[in-house]
Amino acid sequence: MKKLSIILVVVSMILTMTQCKKNVQDIVATDAGTIFISLDVNKGNRIDVNTANGVVTFKRYDQLHIVSEGKYCGFVTKETDNGSFTGTITEPVVGKPMYIYFLGVHNKNYSTIATGATSCNVDITDQTNNLPVISCGMTDVYSSGITSYEVMLLNKCALVKFNVTTSADNEATCLTGLKNEMIIDFTTNTFTPDTVKDAVIKLAKGSGERWAILLPNAAESAVKTAYSADYRYVGTRSALGEIHNNDYITTGYTVTVGTATTANPTYDDGKFSLSADKRVTFAKGNVQHVYDETKGQWIWKFAEHQYDVLHNENAQKYEGACDRDRFGWGTGDKPDLMSHSNSDYPQSTDDYAEWGKHFTDYSWFAPKCFEWKYLMFQRPASKLNDVYNARYARARVNGVNGIIVFPDVYNHPSTVALPTKASINYTTNNDGSFSINNYTEADWNAMEAAGAVFLPVTGCRDYKSGAWGFDATAEEGHYWSQCDLGDPDHACNMYFSDYRVYVKDKNDKYKGYSVRLVHE
Repeated sequence: MKKLSIILVVVSMILTMTQCKKNVQDIVATDAGTIFISLDVNKGNRIDVNTANGVVTFKRYDQLHIVSEGKYCGFVTKETDNGSFTGTITEPVVGKPMYIYFLGVHNKNYSTIATGATSCNVDITDQTNNLPVISCGMTDVYSSGITSYEVMLLNKCALVKFNVTTSADNEATCLTGLKNEMIIDFTTNTFTPDTVKDAVIKLAKGSGERWAILLPNAAESAVKTAYSADYRYVGTRSALGEIHNNDYITTGYTVTVGTATTANPTYDDGKFSLSADKRVTFAKGNVQHVYDETKGQWIWKFAEHQYDVLHNENAQKYEGACDRDRFGWGTGDKPDLMSHSNSDYPQSTDDYAEWGKHFTDYSWFAPKCFEWKYLMFQRPASKLNDVYNARYARARVNGVNGIIVFPDVYNHPSTVALPTKASINYTTNNDGSFSINNYTEADWNAMEAAGAVFLPVTGCRDYKSGAWGFDATAEEGHYWSQCDLGDPDHACNMYFSDYRVYVKDKNDKYKGYSVRLVHE
């Protein structure tokens, strides 16, 4: 197996080792506690990977990062094509070696690492334009009287070839199941791939030979999913063999992304992912418990429209039977429970009463908090108005404030204005209120037919100063999840305003929140 090589040209010959030597020179005292450091790399070679031989070289504006005794000292930058890496850093510890880190190509803007930091994370997800090599080396001990040092950079990643066939010529190909973040501990100089989150590597767009930088990975026994970055085409990639630091793998693993087949089903079915392997359909409206005059009895039902909210808040503030669409946590069998003592509500998920048991056409349920998180922040989704992974947007629908949640694959109606870019996946109030996207009933009917879901703001029934009341009925939405987090008094809800979405809002179980159910 070939090895990926980092090459710094300091002489006329090209080294063929798995590391490279560089001169660290011209260390000059400046202000107290800082030094000016220059790392000489002579000819200004581009940081790029030559996929024919695995050679990696530098380019202008790349950065090398300096650590001494487990603490970050700063970085030096390659300011010119033919010059050295230069910059002012906190002075290293005398008598101790300096560690030199290269943190990847498109990750070169690491100037926000605080001086004295003991760790950092490097994300290598986006490899559409550059291959983000990660490497590290150690100098001899630092001495204020010595002005020249040598260092070898050793690779902490591998270079791997993929043979891609895709129907999405103008979109990146996304590979799932690969580690995409390296956690670097400066105190121990250890490199640990993050194995917690769902990981994706994005390759350059189009079909053909595509290369990727991969972190160490165990051998795989089965094929994994691949998809186009706009999420309109899906497919598979081959199972990989074991990946080690410094591997240079030219075998060429197969990736096929195309139109739907039995083996590669499409995600263009109007569904929403709650996890990597759980996809659901939303109910047509919020849960309601109301009196049916024709039947002469109380019934459970879904609201007729997704934007419907019962505005009988004054009645819902009091005990006794009334039409309700805001409930205490887990009250699927006690819709009129109005105690303001948390101990009167289900104390755990063991005695939680699911509202969905009253709807027998499907196995309906309220999402868990981690499923809300995946839905709103993590799942792959379509590109909308040039925003990739468009998952939700703030909006006003038929005069009602709320958020629109888009299915995994969403084709926006051509007759309806696109949501503003800043409102899609919003995390701040950076483009105004809900009304920034103001849709009529006709607009919404077209969007709903395309698979969009609307969660209206509903406010919160709360108990304050000895009385029940409603808070922010036009500005905030609260939707219960199943999660109580092991706390007898509190449970989680998905909260949103025009300012942010928060999927793990922990609050009192007695509060009256909305419920929107889903089914697989």
